[in-house]
Amino acid sequence: MWLSNSYMKARLISYDLSKVNQVGKVLVKRKLFGYTEYSNNAQYTYERKGILSDLRYLKLARAVIIVRNQDSPKIEKVIKSVKGKYQIFPIEVKSSLLH
Repeated sequence: MWLSNSYMKARLISYDLSKVNQVGKVLVKRKLFGYTEYSNNAQYTYERKGILSDLRYLKLARAVIIVRNQDSPKIEKVIKSVKGKYQIFPIEVKSSLLH
């Protein structure tokens, strides 16, 4: 199989939710990464998708993710909604790294 070594423009987003209350932190995590919902005493489970479920991204560490340039505004909007702080750094990564 041939692997591409092409590089793509991306953004590294580092966010800080330390000043946000617990409800806001959970809300951001659920909106970004999704969650599992349990119904009827866990008889039924539902996988709720987050924004990143359908996007190509790489989670480097806690509160640090890399996304494509065009996907960055979606992440910013979620963090802004709870008045969290964030920094964005333009970078280039191998396109094969984002999944």
